[in-house]
Amino acid sequence: MTRPGARKVAMFLGASLLASAGAGGVAAQGRGTAAGMYTSAQADAGGRLYAIHCAMCHGAGLQGTVEVPPLTGRFVANWGGRPLGELFHYLSRAMPQHAPGALSAADNANILAFLLRTNGAPVGGRELPSEATQLERIRFDAIQPAP
Repeated sequence: MTRPGARKVAMFLGASLLASAGAGGVAAQGRGTAAGMYTSAQADAGGRLYAIHCAMCHGAGLQGTVEVPPLTGRFVANWGGRPLGELFHYLSRAMPQHAPGALSAADNANILAFLLRTNGAPVGGRELPSEATQLERIRFDAIQPAP
């Protein structure tokens, strides 16, 4: 006889393993930001949105402050190698700080495109999707500084 909570734990562990395997599958597919996953126009739109909704806390140059983290440098180290969907979810529910969740999915995708460009990810020929499930399949590649 199985304990009532054991089935829930088994289902959670199974889902966690599938999620981990899915993340590994993303890496194996090679769909990462290094392949150019946003357009220049999308990043430009994101830059305008950033100036209105984000710069007041993170700074015009994305440098952050003592209380607010920068969106360059260690930002890439923190998010690099993870699915863009994770960052998109965070932006969607926690930002902007003064009105969490107030921006549309398209606005968040544009801001994400701006962050990618600012951190050295190359421009591509297609817009970054604004649907979280599609973004889960795109890896945020760690950007290597130019020599």
